[in-house]
Parts: sequence; structure tokens; C-alpha cells
Amino acid sequence: MRWAEGRTAAASASAAVLVLLATGCARQTAAGGGECQGKTVSVGVTRSASDAPLYVAQDKGYFAGQGLKVRFLPFDSAAKMIAPLGAGQLDVGAGAPSAGFYNAVAREVKLRIVADKGSMPKDHGYMPLMVRKDLYDSGRVRTISDLKGLKFAEPAQATATSNTAAVMLKSGGLAYGDVKHEFLGFSEHVTAYGNKAVDAGLTTEPSASIAEKRGVAVRLATPPDFYPNQQLAVVLYGGGFAAEDSKAGVCFMTAYLQGARDYVSAMSGGKVTGRGSDDIVRIVTKATGLDPELYRSLVANYVHPDGRVEVTSLRRDHDFFEEQGWMEGKASVDDLVDPSFAEAAVKKLGPHDTSAS
Repeated sequence: MRWAEGRTAAASASAAVLVLLATGCARQTAAGGGECQGKTVSVGVTRSASDAPLYVAQDKGYFAGQGLKVRFLPFDSAAKMIAPLGAGQLDVGAGAPSAGFYNAVAREVKLRIVADKGSMPKDHGYMPLMVRKDLYDSGRVRTISDLKGLKFAEPAQATATSNTAAVMLKSGGLAYGDVKHEFLGFSEHVTAYGNKAVDAGLTTEPSASIAEKRGVAVRLATPPDFYPNQQLAVVLYGGGFAAEDSKAGVCFMTAYLQGARDYVSAMSGGKVTGRGSDDIVRIVTKATGLDPELYRSLVANYVHPDGRVEVTSLRRDHDFFEEQGWMEGKASVDDLVDPSFAEAAVKKLGPHDTSAS
């Protein structure tokens, strides 16, 4: 797989500071600007739809309200954020939980998983199992068991997606090795279905919907039916930022959760079509370049409004990595997960008002 690290800084934070939003959510405007005033935080983004809480927090002035100046630094791959996070060149990043996380920590790279950025509860299967339309229409593939021996696309080896595939294949009586794994970035999946380079795969949004609209693939199954609440993307703090600037870490998390709560509150039936969705669609499509109508049609990733990480899912995936022989050290889930920043932010914000979602 070809990865190219993006190095161009995105636009600087908006100058507008929104002190109190007239949304009936006054408790979400938490104090913190004083102790964090003037702090600059560098944040890695992939300009994907799952970055939505970050873009919402920036656009609505939540970071500025905490006294933070946030710099978005674009990367072509979340995997490319790991080294700069460990070296202290990047404060905040994101990524899919992987064997690489644990192997890096085993090599004493300082990383912390601090919040949810993308999980798959019911209605939020934003990484469906797709199959080429010609294979489906011909009847060659109608069930998961029909995938045996076929070329199966995943974004990378030894990530949480690998265990998604393993769990779903097992439901059809297949082992993980019963398909031919092809590792392609999600953006390459659409072309691969079209030119028959792959037969099926786990394809995240918006590529899944684009493949459908182009008539090259159809949805065969959705992961939450087989592996509910899997943790597919997380917010990461570099060790230096987490340990040396814990106040800024809490301020950042407070603003991030405000953005996450706005994002989740705009959902209806797993899509960004509910109350307040016009604002979220405007913000996210401006930041990502997605077509607004396409974005509204996507199955959206869920983000827990209190930042809670699905630790049970992480442990399940960690065990799978060990079974596959992908682990190089003894780092555990407990060595990576640090819920203290989200817990402190929730104390400032108050618990999420579920009636507003």
C-alpha cells in the first residue's frame, strides 16, 4: 500500500469566540479558557467524514472558547500520525486500533487512546461488507459463505478491520484465511470493484455509497449485526501532550465532546438528517469536500457523546492480533487507554442530555 504523509497545515482556527450558544445547552459552555488561554494544539486529520466532531468544534468556536488555538494538519493516512505523535511533533491524532499501536507502545512510543472517534452500534454500520454487483447479480455471491477463495479488500493488515472481517467470515463458516486478502486504501476500493481487481471487501463510507451509485458493488451485510459496538476509530494523544500538558488535554477534550454532542444530536436513523443537521452538513462538507446530498445519504459513524471508548471491543481485537501472530511485544489495552481526559471533560460539561439527540 502506498502512503503519503500530508505536511501542509490547514487553515488556522476561526477568530470568532462563541461564549454561549443559544441552543438550550448552556451547561456545554464549560469554563476552561483561562487555564488554557494561548495554548496551540496540533491535530492530525485525514479530511474524512469521521473527523466531523473536530470540524464542528472548530467551526462553532468550542476550541477557541477553551482558549485553544488548534492547527489541523492533514495526513493521507492516519497510520502516518503514529511516528509524529510519539516524537512530540503532533499533539492529537486519530486512527484505527491496530497491532501497530500496541507494538509501538511496546517499543516505548508514548501514545494514549483517549476517546471514541468512530464506533458501530446498531444503525451505524458505516463500513459495510460489499460484493461486486456482477457477482451478486449472477448469484455467484449471495451469502458470506460464498466468499471462500475470493479476493477480499481491507484497508490494511492487522487493524480492527481485520477482526471485523474474521468475525463476519466466521458467521459463514469461514476462517480469516479462507479469502485472499487485498490491502487497499478505502478510496481505492471503488476503482477496484469496477475493474474487478477485488471481489468483495469491507469498505467504509463514503466509498461504499459511491460504489453503489456507480453500480459496481452492493451491500451484502452490515458489521453491527455480527460485531455490535466495535471500536473502529479513536482519538489519540501523544505521550508528551498527555503527560506534560494535561490541562490543555482536558480543554481540548471538552471542546471535542461539545462538537461530538452536536454531531450525534443531528443524527436520525444512523444518518445526519435529524434536528440541526443542516449546520453539521454545512460544516463537514466544507471541510471534506463531500457533496452535501451524498453526505446526507451516508450511514454515519457513531461517536459517543461522553467520549467513552469500547474497551471490550479493543480487548477482543487485541486477542485476535495475538492469535494471528501480529504482536511484537507485551503491550496491553490497559497500557494504551486513558479515559481520564474524557471523564474530566464530562465533569465540566455535565452528562450528555440524551433527550436532545
